[in-house]
Amino acid sequence: MTTPEEHRGSVYAVCVPHLPFMVIQDRSLNAPLWAAYDAQAERLRQFDPDLVYVFGSDHYEGQLMRHLSPFVIGISAEAVPDRGGFPGRLQVPEPIARGCAEFLMEEDFDVAVSHDMQVDHGFSQVMHHMLGGVGGMPSIPVFVNALAHPRPSFARCRALGAAVGRYAARTGTRIAVLGSGGLSHETGDIFPQVQDVTDPVLREFLIHGGSRGGLSRETWRSNLKTGLAAINALLEAKTPGVGEVRPHWDAEFLRLLQAGDLTVFDAWRDATVLREGGNGAGEVRSWIAAMAAAQALGAGAPVIDYYEAGTCLGVAAVVAHATSGPGP
Repeated sequence: MTTPEEHRGSVYAVCVPHLPFMVIQDRSLNAPLWAAYDAQAERLRQFDPDLVYVFGSDHYEGQLMRHLSPFVIGISAEAVPDRGGFPGRLQVPEPIARGCAEFLMEEDFDVAVSHDMQVDHGFSQVMHHMLGGVGGMPSIPVFVNALAHPRPSFARCRALGAAVGRYAARTGTRIAVLGSGGLSHETGDIFPQVQDVTDPVLREFLIHGGSRGGLSRETWRSNLKTGLAAINALLEAKTPGVGEVRPHWDAEFLRLLQAGDLTVFDAWRDATVLREGGNGAGEVRSWIAAMAAAQALGAGAPVIDYYEAGTCLGVAAVVAHATSGPGP
């Protein structure tokens, strides 16, 4: 066992998946993943960060199509009780979060800010497991749109992450960075694109989140719970094709990530990623942004602690970390 002092440095970064099945399923079904995940959670706690930046996405809970921004900085935030997530109030240091948004504006990023940000399992799951709870450590949520078209470019996500890292270098001696999302996978129709929806009731929900009547948020969550339960039964039965993981795409992404030059992702195009990695693969934007932030804080190239394509999760299960201090 290493001591906390061995891990002290300016940054400790970890990237992990956030899918609901990690909460739905018994851990024994994905024991190697959880072993790697828990090991990184322990090392992050030993690192004892002063502040955590969390890059994550949303699934029509806090960010809706009425007004969808590519990037949002949470000045104050709360996690909702969605399937796969953990509700609670985030411990956001408001002056630092506000300063982050102001710094990004000065760096020519037209980010949105939220003084009442709602986050779902795209944030709360990793915060629960890594930080001991959504309010376990002072944290700033950075929303990166990976779900709904049009999505920000990969170049812009990398540049935003690097800018957050430069700001973070001013505000804390020990900074943790979390990247939350999948690798290759398909979400099917469970999180549809608003332009593809023909049901007016569902379309109204995707735009307004139930605030105008029709489909309520409670009904939306209930429907998701039923749909996820059905998919989970197929996953636990190891039904071929469920989730549509693309190991070759994952391998290329991880090869480029480990090489350390994140600018290679600047040439990536959204349509190509969706076609080759699946409609959930765009969540690697959070990974790229998080690792760019870590590099700006002095971290080296990331290390892949665990990868497996054929898990019961229906998504490529990966744990990666990077550190600027003497790491594990």
